[in-house]
Amino acid sequence: MATTGLASSAAGKFDSVTPPKSSSLPEDLVRQLLVNLDDKISELKSDKSLDLEGLLAYQRVANYLSAAQIFLRDNGLLTRDLKTEDVKKRLLGHWGTCPGLNFAYAHTNNLITRHESDQDSPYYMFLTGPGHGAPALLSTLFMEGAITRFYPEYPMSREGLEDFIGKFSVPGGFPSHVNAETPGAIHEGGELGYCLAVAYGSVMDKPDHITVAVIGDGESETGPTATAWHAHKYLDPAESGAVLPILHLNGFKIGERTIPGTMDDLEIACLFTGYGYQVRIVEYVGASSDREHDVAINYDMAASMEWAYQEIRKIQTAARSGNPITKPRWPIIIMRTPKGWTGPRKLADNPIEGSWRAHQVPLPEAAKDDKEFKLLQDWLKSYGPEELFHTEVDSSSSQAHNSASKASGIIDDVALRIIPKDQQRRMGMTDATYRGFQPLKTPDWKAFTHKLDEPVSNMKAVGSYVAEIIKLNPSSFRIFSPDEITSNKLDEALQVSHRNFQWDPETANNGGRVIEMLSEHTLQGWMQGYTLTGRHALFPSYESFLGIVQTMIEQYAKFIKMALETRWRGDVAGLTYIETSTLWRQEHNGYSHQNPGLIGSFVALPRHLARIYLPADANCSVSTIDHCLRSKNNINLVIGSKNPTRGWLTAEEAERHCIAGASVWPKYSTDGGKNPDVVLVGVGVEVTFEVIAAAAILRNNGVRVRVVNINDLLILGAMGHHPHALSTDAFDSLFTSDKPVIMNFHGYPKDLASLLFSRNAHVGRSRFDILGYIEEGTTTTPWSMLRLNNTSRYTLADIAVRRIFRDQPNHPVGIRTHELSSFWQHQLVLHDKYTKENGEDPDWCGEIPELEEGAV
Repeated sequence: MATTGLASSAAGKFDSVTPPKSSSLPEDLVRQLLVNLDDKISELKSDKSLDLEGLLAYQRVANYLSAAQIFLRDNGLLTRDLKTEDVKKRLLGHWGTCPGLNFAYAHTNNLITRHESDQDSPYYMFLTGPGHGAPALLSTLFMEGAITRFYPEYPMSREGLEDFIGKFSVPGGFPSHVNAETPGAIHEGGELGYCLAVAYGSVMDKPDHITVAVIGDGESETGPTATAWHAHKYLDPAESGAVLPILHLNGFKIGERTIPGTMDDLEIACLFTGYGYQVRIVEYVGASSDREHDVAINYDMAASMEWAYQEIRKIQTAARSGNPITKPRWPIIIMRTPKGWTGPRKLADNPIEGSWRAHQVPLPEAAKDDKEFKLLQDWLKSYGPEELFHTEVDSSSSQAHNSASKASGIIDDVALRIIPKDQQRRMGMTDATYRGFQPLKTPDWKAFTHKLDEPVSNMKAVGSYVAEIIKLNPSSFRIFSPDEITSNKLDEALQVSHRNFQWDPETANNGGRVIEMLSEHTLQGWMQGYTLTGRHALFPSYESFLGIVQTMIEQYAKFIKMALETRWRGDVAGLTYIETSTLWRQEHNGYSHQNPGLIGSFVALPRHLARIYLPADANCSVSTIDHCLRSKNNINLVIGSKNPTRGWLTAEEAERHCIAGASVWPKYSTDGGKNPDVVLVGVGVEVTFEVIAAAAILRNNGVRVRVVNINDLLILGAMGHHPHALSTDAFDSLFTSDKPVIMNFHGYPKDLASLLFSRNAHVGRSRFDILGYIEEGTTTTPWSMLRLNNTSRYTLADIAVRRIFRDQPNHPVGIRTHELSSFWQHQLVLHDKYTKENGEDPDWCGEIPELEEGAV
């Protein structure tokens, strides 16, 4: 009978493939490094406390539903003979990882249920690195009632379950990867590598939570995962929860073995012991029958999960009682199971189970090929669906439609016994994963502004504000930074808190709101996990290297976009990045540190999510950061300088300017900006300084100038593309409808040009010139960066008089165009000569020219 194991006829005994080559390490290392639980397994067998039949039945149901979702469009519960018309026309999905995920989910449920009545029982989250294993997660979520709770159109009835099965990976149904539409999910499952870091972020400052993170062995080859194995070293067990990593080692990627799949137990033990873990291997090994095999691995996993839980509690209890363990060794489980476990063993002479062929759809021609169809039929029947599903249950009964229940009635109760009774203990319904947001407490930002005659670093001003944020939010705000917080002038945060690095004897066991690690990938994962579970964070970085996490930001944006379109998900804090140590002041580090490319990536994000800010002075910077940290469901990029610069706007002026996103700056314009000959626009710190200097030069030569500054870059986009986009009238009120406009931009000119493309201001229509970084400059002086990239005051003035002469040949400055242009270009030559002779900029580079008598 099918009830004797996970499946009966189709899978049979696992035919092992070629095992890994033996290592040259001494064998006695295994006894020293690997955790042995033989005694615990024996005790578990003898005390009869394990609901073995419940575990086996649960896995049979979950595995059946996983396979059925991939293949069946109709007759999902095999209530009649299967026909080829029941098979989906397009077969999409990934089977290979599903049985392992179902196995891990079942045993996490079993662990939760065993301790559900404990006084301090934790809440659990379950994250899957192999996010393409969505059929497994969807199956277990239906079984526990989460699907029906969040999607009542799929009731716990025969019709509801069959409809649910048919809606996998079809238009209007569930996607093939775990995403924001999946209950319990807090990371986008389409791109591998991020799960482990997100898991650790999710439990920071959540001492009553444990996140089980299943990491695929293919995923473990990625750079983000490789660094995230160290994440436990930044987790203070006194203030935070815990992560239980499970490395799902099934041996193969989509077409090749994985690196861990070629490693034997000795090598695995040495690797993860070196990372700082206690290592337990749970392995599907040969047995005389399926029943014996299934029983053995389930006892092994149950004992291993209990061991891991007790080790976590031991570490936490010691830390919370004031006697922390030095360098605690957290548990990890290495789960060796066949790829495509319980699925078809072979197709023709080619193995499927236990090989790369099980990765996606193992029977791709099941709707067309008689042999594959027969294999599919036998495979699905092997789970015993007639025993697992009670299709005769009255679908109109209250029990069948009660979203508060488990899938009792339609699914046999034996398979549901291991599911926690308390809905909050079910991993698809944990509040933290979808409705944990708490607003940030913020001070009055105006208390952190500065006088205009006081040169101050934008980042120093921001640092003072952030320090107060830390004081007001001692357990719900963190800074994640790649070892640069002092360099980036945000170190005032360290006056009210400190770094959190548990393996450093100077910072261990003392909390700390600042985490620094030279892995932007891990920091990004931590921040995602931290904010998606309700808290707030800030990610400052060198401008040139934040782009390392570009695709992670893009994947996160996809998650948030779908979350906002998913009716049951609540708000989350906006992600806020600060790019500083920017290219214009990287003349000392040189060319490698000059890269504003992340702006372009943000421009391409879903426009209603992205925000790009370039505050020009300290007061605007503090106002902008205050806004960003209070924002919800956004992805904010703030670009600012860490070097002292003069202020342009008072606190009140900065407030109005930042609310508008852009404004005319009357005090630096002719007659407050009325009737200009030319409009000069600054977008960024250093380039705005040059705009104001150029305005003074031009005004001294009879040119009427309007100075405009842009703080919110995306207001320039076409109406309808961004919620802040300027109307046509607002656009013209800033830039006029017919005068030349010269924009001095912090980044690549193409990124700003792309925003203007659909407006009448398109650069191809000749009215707009866009200057910016053009990949010039290396180890040089600060002002040389401006000169070399054609963003200096003299280049701006030169272009301005040329454009005025083109549009107004009779303008008084017109007859002097050649003279002025020649003079200003000569100043650039003199500057180049001076820097080469003296190794520094002349003093005038940091000064704004005085307005002369007669200036307009």
